Amino acid sequence: MYDVREPKTVTNAALDALPLFATDQEIAIAIVGKAKASYWITAVLPTLERSGFPAEDPLHMGRAVPLVRKFYEDYFGITAGFAMMKPDGEEKVWLGRRIENRIDKEERLRIDGVEFVERDFSHESPERQEAIAEYRAKKAAEYGARRK
Repeated sequence: MYDVREPKTVTNAALDALPLFATDQEIAIAIVGKAKASYWITAVLPTLERSGFPAEDPLHMGRAVPLVRKFYEDYFGITAGFAMMKPDGEEKVWLGRRIENRIDKEERLRIDGVEFVERDFSHESPERQEAIAEYRAKKAAEYGARRK
């Protein structure tokens, strides 16, 4: 076995020190350090594998380190620039509690047949208008289902 120095932080240098194909233990030490390696292997690795983490190559008895690096670059969005997104890639537009409460109230009134003036959200950005429309449709469906 070769000398793997435990990095203070996860860096490319830790992965650079690995051979082309490395064991899970070697990869874990390079990514999270020696102290957390066993936890990473038992708890984190199975989850990552379901998300596309490179499979172990039986011929080389290890995982391809360049593919591991590529996985993490994609996972954190490094190759796509610095648009901060959650790892699953789904970006949620925040509406705020006040708007959500207003929409809830309007949809309850609509279901009850009460006349009211619907709030105008035309001054909002197109992304927020779309999120408001989706939230309104969701609430209308919820209250409509309760009514039946």
